[in-house]
Amino acid sequence: MDAVRGQVGIVKVGLELINAQLAGEVSESAERRGFDVFWDGKYDDIPTTVGKATKVVVSYRSNVTMINVHGSAGIEAIREVVKNAGTVQTLVVTVLTSRDTESTELDFGASRNAKVLGFARNALIAGAGGIICSAEELLFLKRYPELNALMRVVPGTRSTDVAPNDQKNVDTPENAIRNGADWLVIGREITTATDPASVARNLNERIAKAVAERTEGAKTK
Repeated sequence: MDAVRGQVGIVKVGLELINAQLAGEVSESAERRGFDVFWDGKYDDIPTTVGKATKVVVSYRSNVTMINVHGSAGIEAIREVVKNAGTVQTLVVTVLTSRDTESTELDFGASRNAKVLGFARNALIAGAGGIICSAEELLFLKRYPELNALMRVVPGTRSTDVAPNDQKNVDTPENAIRNGADWLVIGREITTATDPASVARNLNERIAKAVAERTEGAKTK
């Protein structure tokens, strides 16, 4: 920066630098507490930028195990994340769970299912390991066996007594697991609880039961 002082009025602090500043501190803090990290950067930029941002994040700590990129960034951007992520799992965000059918059609010009399917196919083509979709799309995606190789990560699940807040596409954790979710992203139900440890423990017990039911169901088919 010193070299161009007086010649440049504003310095842009972009995705690569922002991630470089945060990644080391956050992942180290998580590692000290025994956690792996899902880097929820939701990248949506040109291929070069998302590739560089990915590279700086995964270079800091081995406990970063997942990283994501918006499907709307395009196949080339997804490929750059995959290439720079190495062994870190690349997840493609399909359509945010806060979007209803009307807003999806308005912004993307197609239904939720159509966009989720398109982004999932792009994820597969680009070599990503999985997708992020709502619980409501899980059964729909099962119609397309070519997508079975993609891990399903599902945010927006809620217990029946928990308010949906800004989520428009919700289901219970148990139903999401039974319908094919591999991972659940559970935030506010735990983070806003008076006793988060108790809530997390209860969720784990219910999820384990749903996994057992799904496994047993698969055996009887």
